[in-house]
Amino acid sequence: MILIITCYIRMMSYIEECKKDLLSLTTKIDGLIAVIITDKEGVPLIKVVNDSSDPSLTGRPSLVSSNFTTGVEQASKLGIENIYIMSANISSINESMDTTGTLSTSISLTTKLYKKRYFILLLFILLSMSNAFQWIEYAIIENIVVKYYGTTTFWVNCTSVVFMAAYIAGILPATFLLDTKGLRFCILFGSFVNCLGSWIKCFSVETDRFYVTMIGQSVVAVAQLFILNIPPLLAAVWFSDKEVSRATAYGVFGNQVGIAIGFFVPSLIVPNFSNDNDSHDITTLSSTTVIDISDKIIGTAEVGSGLRTLFFGVAIFTTLLFVLIVLFFKDKPDLPPSTAQANAQAVNENSSFMGSLKALATNPNYVLLFFTYGLNTGVFYAVSTVLNQMVTGALGEHYVKEAGYMGFTLTLAGILGSIVCGYLLDWTKLFKQITLGVYLLSLVGMIAFTVTLHFKSVWCMFLVSAILGFFMTGYLPLGFELAAEISYPQPEGTSAGLLNASAQIFGVIFTFGGSAIIDSYNSLSANLGFVGALVLGSVLTVLIKADLRRQSAEKNTNNANNETKQLNQI
Repeated sequence: MILIITCYIRMMSYIEECKKDLLSLTTKIDGLIAVIITDKEGVPLIKVVNDSSDPSLTGRPSLVSSNFTTGVEQASKLGIENIYIMSANISSINESMDTTGTLSTSISLTTKLYKKRYFILLLFILLSMSNAFQWIEYAIIENIVVKYYGTTTFWVNCTSVVFMAAYIAGILPATFLLDTKGLRFCILFGSFVNCLGSWIKCFSVETDRFYVTMIGQSVVAVAQLFILNIPPLLAAVWFSDKEVSRATAYGVFGNQVGIAIGFFVPSLIVPNFSNDNDSHDITTLSSTTVIDISDKIIGTAEVGSGLRTLFFGVAIFTTLLFVLIVLFFKDKPDLPPSTAQANAQAVNENSSFMGSLKALATNPNYVLLFFTYGLNTGVFYAVSTVLNQMVTGALGEHYVKEAGYMGFTLTLAGILGSIVCGYLLDWTKLFKQITLGVYLLSLVGMIAFTVTLHFKSVWCMFLVSAILGFFMTGYLPLGFELAAEISYPQPEGTSAGLLNASAQIFGVIFTFGGSAIIDSYNSLSANLGFVGALVLGSVLTVLIKADLRRQSAEKNTNNANNETKQLNQI
């Protein structure tokens, strides 16, 4: 019996170690005479012969044909009955060696899809939704929170910005834990911290307890470290190559649903102090202070009751979700869902976290995407955070509910955009073209939003909010998937985590900068700055090359599998 392995090898370090391991293999398998590793043209690169065999058999050129059928015919002329030919795609022998220099990669092309993947995805969507809801729940009722707690707009915006700051500070250790501890550990931890922060905020419903609010928000912000960068990793680990873009889109979908509900629900549950004409001393309001609004008596007691209902509702939901995740969320399926994922797992088992960071930092296409993704998503975060400030500043304090509805419209359209873009990617595989097109349309939407807000056309603002949300939020899964393609086989969690870090950095800059410009000048000046950021991002996106490494790996492995099937039919 002779084992012939035809593979594509880019790096030939550790050849002697390979020979030792392969020689050991021939002594362990009864009847195995030799192992020959060739390039794709059939030229021998490594030959290992068992000492007890006839060396002349393995030295014959007729045994190293790259064509399976020809190889079998030629070998049969030599009287060899059992010939096994394996085709594999090994990008680097060096990446397949452990710290002792022993070849440790095993190639398994057995794949399977499990129905449980849909429930796993649903649990993650609900977790992401509950976390994203809490990100925006204060900012969208900014004027109410300012009056209830006697604080300032700056500090209310900090309830949102703390999410971005926590992500910037903690993304590297969080990504390290994801790479070393796995998907289940991080989801469990994120769900627990998300639940804990929700309960802390339940004790903040007193006019002098804004500091408790910030503590609770900070804890919830830590939870997002183990949530935001999960969609592409979960999709790759559980879904086939034909489903992975859609699965990523649905993972992002959960975040957007949470933001949409966060725009809509708080303004319905928490009553407004509006129409007081700024005649009240807010710092002296008590539970007996009242303001007459639309024949209703609204005071701090009523506002506090609304906040209490809001916080306890979220806390109960996150608790139930945590229990479900503990019981049912699984780290990964028993068998990988695709050949590309199987190969990536083989490489990543022996790769290091710092090695992945270095590979990403030296990948020019990924570096460009790092900045373009941050610019686009940072603008989205900033617009979402200061939307109430922009709308009420331009239209009046009594437009707080309209601001919430606009945010809801923006995010609801974004949910549809995420799904549509995910399906387009799975259908066309035109990653670069679709990403660039959506980026340019996001720029157009931001220009339109700036114009309609300046001219104070409410119905146009709702229409433009839908357009802006569709493309700007639809870009999120595109960025994740393009990153996974151009950085393959680096872990999807690492590539997505760094993209989100970029988004948080730009989000903090744009949020504080935009808020300060609105207070000092007007909303038009802030929006023009956002437009300029998207123009720069569009130019950088043009420079990204469509180096679709994951698609190439999947195609090469599938071609090898087809050739193996042809061999088995002989």
